[in-house]
Amino acid sequence: MTDVPPSTPAWSKIEEIPLVPTFTAGLDGIVLAAGFEDRAFAVLEKGRFRPDAQCVLIRFVNAIPGNGDVFRRFYEAAKERFPDEAIHVADLRHDEPAAFEGELAQLLGRLPRATRHLGVDVSGLPAYATCMALKTLRQQRTESPLTILYTAALEYNPTRAEYEELIAISGDEVELIPHSMALEMDQNLQLDSFSGYRSQNARTCLAILAGYEAHRANGVVEDTNPALLLLLYGRPGDLSLDWRLDLSHRLHRKFERGRRTATETVSTLHLDETIATLERYYDYLIDDYDFALAPIGSKMQTVAAYLFWERYGETQLMFPTPIGYDPARSPKGVGMTYAITLEPRSLLFRSSWRGSSEITAPS
Repeated sequence: MTDVPPSTPAWSKIEEIPLVPTFTAGLDGIVLAAGFEDRAFAVLEKGRFRPDAQCVLIRFVNAIPGNGDVFRRFYEAAKERFPDEAIHVADLRHDEPAAFEGELAQLLGRLPRATRHLGVDVSGLPAYATCMALKTLRQQRTESPLTILYTAALEYNPTRAEYEELIAISGDEVELIPHSMALEMDQNLQLDSFSGYRSQNARTCLAILAGYEAHRANGVVEDTNPALLLLLYGRPGDLSLDWRLDLSHRLHRKFERGRRTATETVSTLHLDETIATLERYYDYLIDDYDFALAPIGSKMQTVAAYLFWERYGETQLMFPTPIGYDPARSPKGVGMTYAITLEPRSLLFRSSWRGSSEITAPS
C-alpha cells in the first residue's frame, strides 16, 4: 500500500489490489455475515488467511426460509480456511437488533491479543448492522487499523428489462418496484448508539441516501416529518447502469413535492463524494436544524454514513427496516471486491480517521 499524506481523508483514494488472497493474508482476522447473496461468500471463498487468523461469523436469527442452511454453508466454508477454535459466532437477531453490538463487543474481547488488524466484510450486512459492526470494531481496536471489504454483485434487481417495463407503464413517476428484495416496511429503527443530539426547538433536516426501495424512504419521512429533506441519489460506477440512477429519481420524485427539498448525486462507491456533500449541508444547517441521516442506498454509502456519524456524533442515524427479505430477489453473481483501510481511531481526536488507505477491485 502506498502512503497518503496525513491531511488526506482515509477514504479519498480508490485503487485496485491484484488479488483478494494476497490482501486478506495481511489481516489478523475477518468479520463477515452469513448472508444469502452470492457475493457474501466471495471473501471467505477467495481469501487466504494466516494460520493464526481468527474468523467471526455473524449469524442471522430470523424466520427467512433457508436461513439455517445458508449459515451451515458458511460455517463449512470457514472450516476450510480456519481451525475450529478460530471460528467464532455472533448472533444478529431480527427481533432484538440492538443486542448485536454488545454481543459482538464481548466476542471481540475474547479474541487473542495478537488479533489486532481486523477486516470486516459488509457485503452481507444490512445498514444498521454495518454501522453497529463498524462502531464496535473501531471502539474495540482503537490502536489498530480496520479494513472494510465489499463485493459487488453482477446483476441487481430490478433488471434493465423490468425498468423499461415500469417506465412504459408508469411514465415519469414510478410508485414502487412491484417485486423488491426488501418486503414491506416494518419500523424506522432508531438505535441508542446512533441517537445523536436532539435539541428542544430545532427543526430536522433529514438526509436520505436513496436507493430503490421507496417504501422505506416513505417510512422514514413519515416518521421524521422533516422541515428540510435532502435526497442523495447514487450514481453507479458502471456507466451501463446509469438507468438505475434514473429509476431512483423516478421512485423518489414524489418526495420532492410538499416540503423544502434539495437533491444531489453522489457515487455509490466513492466515500469521499458522499461525505463531502453531507459535510457541506451539515456546516450550513447545523446551527438551525437537527441533522438526521438514513442510509438506504448502496453498502458503501452506508459506510460513508457511519464515517460521517463518527466525526459528527450530533447526527442521528435512522434505519428504516422491512419485515424481511425475499432471497429470490437478491442480487446475483459475484463482481469486483473492494477494500479500504482506515487508520486507527483515537477516542480523543476527530481527525483520527485520516491516514493511509486504498480501495481494491480484485476480480
